[in-house]
Amino acid sequence: MRITHPQAPFQGVAPENVFFVSNDQSIQLGTGYVMQFFQGQLYPERPNHIFMQIDCQPTGRSLLFGALLARAEQLRAQYPDLPTRLYAQVEPQNQEMLSFYESCGFRNDDGEDMFRFLPPAGVPQAPMGMTFGSVPLQDEASQNAFLSRINAHRIQPITRDYLQIWQQQQHFMALGFYRDGQPVSEAILTGAGSTATLLMIYTRDQYRRQGMAKNLLGASCALLRERGVNTMYTHIFRRNVPQTALMKRLGGAFVRTVTALPGIDL
Repeated sequence: MRITHPQAPFQGVAPENVFFVSNDQSIQLGTGYVMQFFQGQLYPERPNHIFMQIDCQPTGRSLLFGALLARAEQLRAQYPDLPTRLYAQVEPQNQEMLSFYESCGFRNDDGEDMFRFLPPAGVPQAPMGMTFGSVPLQDEASQNAFLSRINAHRIQPITRDYLQIWQQQQHFMALGFYRDGQPVSEAILTGAGSTATLLMIYTRDQYRRQGMAKNLLGASCALLRERGVNTMYTHIFRRNVPQTALMKRLGGAFVRTVTALPGIDL
């Protein structure tokens, strides 16, 4: 078997980060790639993230994994002082791939989990010195600016297409606390009938540990309660301390794992 690079970007990934594996008859067995990005907001303790994707027949997986791991080490070495995590994304029911990654040293200790909770009590107002209002989303520029702020706190970015789909739902809300016109904490919620989903909530660094996210959620849910919402859902990342702490304070109940994120610290 042999490993090669493509001659041009593959699905938007630079050729040097993409590997093809073929057998001795030059029949391609699969592909893999790594993507590096930095997530200091979501995981400040380990901001350098390298995502690994493998789509390959079993006979070529180990060779492909070795090549991708070597490339990940090269990428990590470019930022030697930044703690790094190499991880993959796997459907939780795909036991074959989970077992493969675990056999390669990955730990299945992270994932995106769905939780259910009751809408917390609150009042639709901001803390003293701030304002509470809707996020302006009238045009493409304002939508992109909002998504840029939101996506700084995510691993998987929200696109304008998804935002526009959510805007058509009955309970769509994009709300925030603002000081001097600048966002302090913002959230997106959507849903229909008696249920709603908290899609995303974040608080800027200098305002964390002051209960801003919980207060904003309470203020938002006060509006949802008026619309008859009595059940909330959300997704959280298992290794994210603020998200798991918020679910604990709200008495959230685990529903299911949406995506497994096995990984290893480099």
